[in-house]
Amino acid sequence: MLKTIQRSTPIVLFATLLVVIGIQTTLYANPHQLLFDRDAIKDPGSLIVKSQDARAPVSKLIASQLSEDMQWVLVGYDGASEPSAKLQNALLSDLNQLLEAGPLYDAQLFADIQLSEETQRLVAQNPKSGEALVRLNRLLLSDVYPYELAPLSAEQTDRDFKGIETCRENLRQIKVALDAYRASNADADPRWLSELAPEYLEEEGLLCPADATAGVPGVLTEDASDPTLPCSYLYEMRPAEKTNQEFMQVYEGNLTPIVRCEHHGLNLSLSGKLYRNGPQRDIYNSNKMGVSALADVVRGLRKQHGEAFPKTQEGRERLKQATEELVFKKFAPKLLSAIEKEAFSQLEAQLGKDMLKTPMGMDILKQVIPQVENQIRKQLQRQLEAQLGTEFFTTEEGKDILQQLSVLTLPDGTNQMK
Repeated sequence: MLKTIQRSTPIVLFATLLVVIGIQTTLYANPHQLLFDRDAIKDPGSLIVKSQDARAPVSKLIASQLSEDMQWVLVGYDGASEPSAKLQNALLSDLNQLLEAGPLYDAQLFADIQLSEETQRLVAQNPKSGEALVRLNRLLLSDVYPYELAPLSAEQTDRDFKGIETCRENLRQIKVALDAYRASNADADPRWLSELAPEYLEEEGLLCPADATAGVPGVLTEDASDPTLPCSYLYEMRPAEKTNQEFMQVYEGNLTPIVRCEHHGLNLSLSGKLYRNGPQRDIYNSNKMGVSALADVVRGLRKQHGEAFPKTQEGRERLKQATEELVFKKFAPKLLSAIEKEAFSQLEAQLGKDMLKTPMGMDILKQVIPQVENQIRKQLQRQLEAQLGTEFFTTEEGKDILQQLSVLTLPDGTNQMK
């Protein structure tokens, strides 16, 4: 009996192997079986909004390849309401055409995206057509839009969607209330979302249905809890952050979030668009950049080492290092580049592009640019003094920071005139 089993084992294993191969062939021989279906598009509204974001490399590529009908949709859709069935079908068709059109992967385009192990494996194989290419393209898009598109092998879950439609409506109402508040207050933003209630917004609109704490203290950080009413939402224009956000909007554009729901990873942007978090841009997940990020470093050092630590030699050195890294290396270059573009755009609108190339135009630039640079340096210095304290700038470390600040200049503007 034992010999019979031993003789039959290779046959059984071979038969099993054939079955597995047959299953794999059935599943993957046809690339069409890897295309998106309606269930695979988890959040079509957010995907459409992100496709409007020309500052996000992959979204910009996708938007350029969408059909003319979808291009028109991108202009007006705000993500607050569920896209119609017709619109979702059009999106589905465009996405699937994109999967089959050719290779999506470009090392520079996906440089800041964390790719899954399966995606990396297929990238290394560099497929040019067929099932492998469609599979790779779908995996790439799922890595770029994890909230919006389901991966191939993961089980579907509604964990991130519990109560999200109510939350979307809350954020939509907050946007309406913000607009009404600004209209009645000389275009000024409220200091806190609670200032919208009850005149512009019902108090219930400040509570996310997924917030088990009912807004007290919710998901907010220590400097973000609304002082007047329970509030589930993170308001990015609060007093401690307002100046930093105004800087950020210059180079991050109108998709910069002003209100966030951390429970659903849902953001309300300056332009009133609603979209989910994601890996393409830092602002999708956090507005903590530049001086705002530096403030977190200061708080962290005090919490870990005591209130007096930032005044010690080691503390000052740590603050100098953080300022150089977060403000001068990461924040300032983007800010200066964006302001340079804005300055040239305004001058072009007033004088004309050809005029800027004339000796008179160049003379105007020589007068305007230093003034802009000086304003930027003064504003950054005020922000740094607010976070680090004026006493810091009397020390050697502080003086060195001021010296670095004094040489901040706009990029060479010759590219702007081409």
